[in-house]
Amino acid sequence: MAEDCARGERLGWQEFVRDYGSIARTLLTHYFPMLAPEIDAHIAAVFQRARAGDNAWFQQFKFQNEREFLMAFRELVFAYGREVARLPVPELSLDQVRSIMKDLPVVEREVLWIVIKGYPAARIGAIMMNSAATAQAVKDIADQRLAAVLPGATADAFNISARVLMAEAEKTGGEACLPLRTFNNLVNGQVSWRERELAEQHIRDCFRCLDRYTAFLEMIRLRKDAQPLTEQEINPIISQLNLPAEKGRGLLAKLFAK
Repeated sequence: MAEDCARGERLGWQEFVRDYGSIARTLLTHYFPMLAPEIDAHIAAVFQRARAGDNAWFQQFKFQNEREFLMAFRELVFAYGREVARLPVPELSLDQVRSIMKDLPVVEREVLWIVIKGYPAARIGAIMMNSAATAQAVKDIADQRLAAVLPGATADAFNISARVLMAEAEKTGGEACLPLRTFNNLVNGQVSWRERELAEQHIRDCFRCLDRYTAFLEMIRLRKDAQPLTEQEINPIISQLNLPAEKGRGLLAKLFAK
């Protein structure tokens, strides 16, 4: 699919829109809810960005598997959302979040970061492949600590601050940050105990990798749950991408179609 899209082939773009359109919808409506009234136009605009410059987006990165491609797509969606949507004024800073996370082990920090991203306990359990009860317990701890760190904080303080906190977290990385390949190996269980220990220690102390690893888990879940767009949903988006006409099918393809 990616190779076809990089060449500007209509069938590749139809597959891309079909499989990733609902993911774009989910990300935009969850993280940039102010775009909801015109969400279809914004989804189309995301794909127009990928198509711009003779499919330049597809030519600027390489990926080893679909999970890495998912992360690149997430970055595309977020770059668009951050440009066109006004972000709310955050109530929390990263330093305050660090204080709230004090003494929490790495898994609970991961859960708390997804809490900040605005997901309910049941959804966090699905993303983390953990129980909803665990997620709720972490949220309860976080709410108690929030009240101590920021008296008078609103009930939505975490979610209101999420988009800005995520953007700030992205700026905190360094040369020691983990590659997506390591995240994939962690998810697949393809690491030694020592490698896992070192990776989790880094994630625990690095906001950038905490954000990226939880985003990695989130995107895996979104891909599993995504429903392909229908032809009626695909066609309006494709019509705005200035793609060449669909190639006629060969004789064998026509025979098999009968």
